[in-house]
Amino acid sequence: MRKIRTLLLLSGFFYITISIFQISAVADALKLILMINNTFLEGILFIISLFITFTPILGPVLGIIGATFVWDWNILLAFLLFFWPYFFGGIVWFLSNKNKIKNKKEKKIDAEDAEIIREWKR
Repeated sequence: MRKIRTLLLLSGFFYITISIFQISAVADALKLILMINNTFLEGILFIISLFITFTPILGPVLGIIGATFVWDWNILLAFLLFFWPYFFGGIVWFLSNKNKIKNKKEKKIDAEDAEIIREWKR
């Protein structure tokens, strides 16, 4: 359980750090899509991108668009960078379910042992 807690804290730190990149990439993607060259409108797009970035699918997709078309990044690396919370969440979910199954098996073995001891005492 301690490992999972540590992994969750690390993921929160990395999520905030990478969110800074993602906010910039989403703002650049919106500038590219909407073809905006006005400084005032770019500021408004940046504020809008703060909210769009944390939308589950839309944020990472726009981040990938901004990173690949504006920043000229490799699409695979951009995909890994912007969708890593989903991969990491899947790994944490898998590990937590694995621990639950393991605990259920241990409880079942303990119950069987207790039943054997009760029968032996009779």
